[in-house]
Amino acid sequence: MRLFQNAGGQPDWAAFQFTTEQGGNVAREELESAAREMDERTYRQEFQARFENLAHGRVYFAFERSENVQPAAYWRQCPLCWALDFNVNPMCSIIAQIEDRSTRLDQFSGIRSVRVNVVDEIVLSDSNTLEACQAFASRVQQFDPGNVVQVQVYGDAAGSARSTAGKSDYQIIREFFRTEPRFRVSHHVPSANPSIRDRVNAVNAMLCNSQGMRRLFIDPRCRRLIRDLERVVWKADGHGNVGAQLDKSDPELTHVSDALGYLVEREFGLRAPAGLRPEFLG
Repeated sequence: MRLFQNAGGQPDWAAFQFTTEQGGNVAREELESAAREMDERTYRQEFQARFENLAHGRVYFAFERSENVQPAAYWRQCPLCWALDFNVNPMCSIIAQIEDRSTRLDQFSGIRSVRVNVVDEIVLSDSNTLEACQAFASRVQQFDPGNVVQVQVYGDAAGSARSTAGKSDYQIIREFFRTEPRFRVSHHVPSANPSIRDRVNAVNAMLCNSQGMRRLFIDPRCRRLIRDLERVVWKADGHGNVGAQLDKSDPELTHVSDALGYLVEREFGLRAPAGLRPEFLG
């Protein structure tokens, strides 16, 4: 950006600015797909030749309480997604459901889409993984007693290595669910965590993408998650320069939204960049 700005004052320099759409090298279908998968600010930077300060201010800038907070009823036919952040104090997790893509017709684009409903959160002070498992089972019992429940586990990839009493966090989770026959559990944890930026971009795109579609909704009972989405900011150095790390100076913030991010990025993260039109490929 600095070179572009300086070019205007140099007699032997010139600056040009074209959007990806104007360039004509990327297929329209790829652009439409990117617009659905990216939040507005990221799409403007990546495809519309706009200089966006993506590191400024609120991390989850696409969140609007009036739009993204609404009652999220448990749907028995849909698996539960349990996503965890293994911080000790507090230990946080969220319980969500992903609506079947084949049953929801998106009102904006007319194509089949998806909706994520966060139905509850679990925030435990000075806790551990086993207590989180027990709290999850108790919480599920409240809104679906006596039925077999499908559970998809997401979370921090570091939980595969982190040790509690000689066992990793995910080993503890697996052992717990072996004693709970009413749960049918599958694990959806990557071998390594995505970058913080990728995780945040995925959440913002689900909160509101560049087409104005909101596909991530939080039940009002999730007060800590709502507070995170409104208050988490990027970390700044002593000179006020903002970097690519979250500001974790408040120990109560970031953890529950991190848990949400592991789920959203795993299921809806942008996996591949837009490609060239076939006629430009060698």
